[in-house]
Amino acid sequence: MSRVWFITGTSTGFGRKFVEQLIPTGDKIVATARNINDIADLKAASPNNVHVAALDVTNKEQIQAAVDEAVATFGKIDIVVNNAGYGLFGMLEEYTDEQTRHQFDVNVFGMLDVIRATLPVFKKQQAGHYVNISSIFGVWAIPAYSLYAASKFAVEGFSKSMAVELAPFGIKTTIVEPAIFVTEFMGQSRKMADPLPEYAPVYEAFDKSYEAVPKGDQGKAVEAIIAMINSGNPPLHFPVGGMASMGIRDELGKRIDEVVQWESTSRLAD
Repeated sequence: MSRVWFITGTSTGFGRKFVEQLIPTGDKIVATARNINDIADLKAASPNNVHVAALDVTNKEQIQAAVDEAVATFGKIDIVVNNAGYGLFGMLEEYTDEQTRHQFDVNVFGMLDVIRATLPVFKKQQAGHYVNISSIFGVWAIPAYSLYAASKFAVEGFSKSMAVELAPFGIKTTIVEPAIFVTEFMGQSRKMADPLPEYAPVYEAFDKSYEAVPKGDQGKAVEAIIAMINSGNPPLHFPVGGMASMGIRDELGKRIDEVVQWESTSRLAD
């Protein structure tokens, strides 16, 4: 029996690759984007199996409407891929209040609202799988991405809790942590703060290091994520790409070393 996928942010990047790779499987796909004209070709590629819906994750009414359309069209939802999001680039003091709030409105509250809207469907079915797209920056924070990292740290935090809360209802949760891939993340989807001149050396160093980092193939990344979902026993955390696995392992190792180094002082509080 074919499954039904509900995927946010399918106009570009990972979201579009998900739809393109799922079409040949015969599964049903609800592809969403802020502008459905951007995904009309996905519908045309498989008119019977792809349903497109307008969905801005900052608009609760659109979210609920898209979920209702999905159930009305295909009768159920099996997998929700929370992919919609963007990167906000700049130093902490450079961000405006509006930029800060919008980063969280999209990356955090938007994802939460999609989860809230689809959860009654999953609970009624006593089955479902949330695939929440985080990032290597949900574990590892670097200069120029403080607020993006904060938004992904938030995704990691609530996803860990919801995984335990929803497991008794037969609902699975996986946090996907991609490394750096060739997407629009550093292109048209990236938003930037107005740079202060004193940070010019930091920006220069970032640009040099970013250019030197090998970028992964997003098609292969999505192929790996789908294989994980299809495994039957998906993990809570799924780093995507060797850089993600090594970077997260290194970051967590440093954290453990730091805890051990300061443990005797910490225990003075007992």
